[in-house]
Amino acid sequence: MAATKTLLLVEDDGAARKGWAANLEREGYRVLESDGVNVAYNLFQQEKPDLIVLDMNLPDGNGVDFCKRVRNHKTLHATPVIMLTGRGEIDDKAAGFDAGVDQYLVKPVVTRELLLWVKALLNRLALDKEEGGQLEAGDLAIDPDSHLVRFRDVTVTNLTGKEFDLFYALVKRSPKVLTREWILSTLWKTVAVDNLADVHISKIRHKLPPALADRVQTVPGKGFRYFA
Repeated sequence: MAATKTLLLVEDDGAARKGWAANLEREGYRVLESDGVNVAYNLFQQEKPDLIVLDMNLPDGNGVDFCKRVRNHKTLHATPVIMLTGRGEIDDKAAGFDAGVDQYLVKPVVTRELLLWVKALLNRLALDKEEGGQLEAGDLAIDPDSHLVRFRDVTVTNLTGKEFDLFYALVKRSPKVLTREWILSTLWKTVAVDNLADVHISKIRHKLPPALADRVQTVPGKGFRYFA
């Protein structure tokens, strides 16, 4: 029998939190609850949840900063995070994805949609663990376990979760062109038509050593590729 998955639910609206928790527990999940970031982060470190459902506006902080702390954790940085919030502006979404959230859901959200995303992200995490392993391409090495990019004598440590996933996908599928639609639907799990992919490509280039950044190419009218 598969082990029960533990979810951390961070929401300051008590009634809403209890409602979400009850629905998640009916699906067989163990749910830890918190109404603020400080208690939530302590639970995160102590209980090591398999997934986090996180509101953006909280009484003692905000979900974006909390997610950044998760992504900077030495061993638990890959924990999937769903941002569940009433803030639906593109700048809010960009801030969430930049912080490393895996999915951004705008309230009101039907229970079934949240349950589907929880299941999908937990399945993806299981698949990632099965595939595992370090990706090597000439003078470049990418290690999903340590979340590090090594290029010649330089180690890049400051890529966010989404930046890392995008760069990994580019290298793994090189020299194939990744379209903006593929990036949004596969990595962001959204069909939104905006410049999220372009913004992340720009940030990746700024964080990589110049000689490596030059290998991340824009293909006009198509998308992006890694070409060594």
